[in-house]
Amino acid sequence: MECSRANVGRLSLDQFVEVVSTVYKAHDKYRSLWDVWCHTLHHAAGVAKQIRMGKVDQELFHEMADFSLWFFTLILKLQGKFGEIEGSFVEPRDRFIRIQSSCSDLLWHKYPKLCPSCAPAAGKLTTAPAQGPIQCECVAHQNPTEPKNARRERLLAVRDYAVPIDSEKPTTIDDWQAMFADVFDKMLASTSAIVITLHLMEELGEVADAMIRMYTYKEETFRLGEPNWRQINLESQLADVFSCCFALAEKLDRLQATGVPETTRRLSGIIWQRYGSDALRSFFCPFCKSTVCRCPIILVPPTRTTEELLANYQKPDEERMR
Repeated sequence: MECSRANVGRLSLDQFVEVVSTVYKAHDKYRSLWDVWCHTLHHAAGVAKQIRMGKVDQELFHEMADFSLWFFTLILKLQGKFGEIEGSFVEPRDRFIRIQSSCSDLLWHKYPKLCPSCAPAAGKLTTAPAQGPIQCECVAHQNPTEPKNARRERLLAVRDYAVPIDSEKPTTIDDWQAMFADVFDKMLASTSAIVITLHLMEELGEVADAMIRMYTYKEETFRLGEPNWRQINLESQLADVFSCCFALAEKLDRLQATGVPETTRRLSGIIWQRYGSDALRSFFCPFCKSTVCRCPIILVPPTRTTEELLANYQKPDEERMR
């Protein structure tokens, strides 16, 4: 699929995720779910570091692009049938950490042109949406702790509301950012990039918890239907991470960062600036310059043996340690 700076934002979200992730597919097939997850967290921390230091610069945009690429790869790693092992380097319990929705579906099921936290309270789930999104009314999202059963009912109500109006789902990745900009306009106007980044880190923690709970139960929760709910919860938490990504990109757009081309203030543009080539009309690896990465990455044990790595481990000098 040919892409360029001019049209990359017109790709559908699912197309975008698939196309971007193909750059590193030769290496990613050897990576475990947890390998990808650790890389995702590493670059999320890079985003947080740049924001904490007040540096809205190219390094921040590079970290955002790197984070997004690893997060997209995580989504693809999670897709599959519950209980089945698909692909190599899957730990036995990892076959239970599965989602059943595409990126656009899991996002729409949580954010169907509204804020899932305040819309139910406002009684706005009884009718189809108007022409535009329903603006969020809980500006700081500092709601009291919600009982578990109430949260389940709310999320399921939003999901039930979203499915029949699937045709209203945003079409392109830039349309998704525009939708979030409309829904959370008040929040974006009153909230700093630091707070949005803290929210992103919070949601990543929620994803970690949701993944672990796909295979960790208590005696009273090890029952019929519980894995289905936990799968919905995992998709919901992944959607929250997506929403924070779009919110942060939109906030940086509104800050009008100096020296940064306007095209990079869309999430699609931020990723293209790092991983896109107008000359190749494709996404590519910025290090080896290939559309499918050919960097000499060694992964133990799939590409080099455990014995070779152990041979490179320098044992402590016992004499010096005495």
